[in-house]
Amino acid sequence: DNHFRGAFLHKLRELADQNEALLIFDEVQTGLGITGKLWAFEHFDVTPDIVAFGKKTQVCGIMVTDRIDNVPDNVFHTPSRINSTWGGNLVDMVRGAKYLEIIRDEDLVANAAARGEELLDGLQRLCTSYPAITNVRGRGLFTAFTLPTSKDRDAVRQACWDLGLACLSSGPTSIRFRPCLTVSSSEISKALRILDKALGMHLPKVAHTGGADALQHEAGF
Repeated sequence: DNHFRGAFLHKLRELADQNEALLIFDEVQTGLGITGKLWAFEHFDVTPDIVAFGKKTQVCGIMVTDRIDNVPDNVFHTPSRINSTWGGNLVDMVRGAKYLEIIRDEDLVANAAARGEELLDGLQRLCTSYPAITNVRGRGLFTAFTLPTSKDRDAVRQACWDLGLACLSSGPTSIRFRPCLTVSSSEISKALRILDKALGMHLPKVAHTGGADALQHEAGF
């Protein structure tokens, strides 16, 4: 969950144009709203030529710009260039379209952006209470932080699970979060309280006003 800098992606766009190559972004995890925008590349003002998507649509696919027509007999014009046993079946297409309608009609991208700010702010405040936490990062609900060792990370992650909070390992020493697009403010607050408790079970805590204490105060604890 280490994020590319915008300058890096702009350079990729420049190199693709210079070499008549297609710029392809994999948005299977980052697409469909979790970063606070419909597509993560929208954060960087860089437009790819091909975007791969999946997961939240419950069907995988690609969308392309008209640069694909620089490739003769491409898959959008010549059948069977790409084959899939179950690709494009009607049930998946209808279901995927319905998910997109729900994301639009319930304004779930905006919800991910707002709840993501709350989550990231809470993680940063926990960082002031637990010096072992470093590199708090995220866009929207796509968030993570790093702990000193794999042992620390695994212990905290297991404690979270035992206390009722699902989170994931990322790399050798990080924990990442992937809340659903419909997550509420109260659920974010509850998750932060559980994380605070799990961290306190395994890591030294700095006693001061604010930080995790402020999280409890805001939640009425």
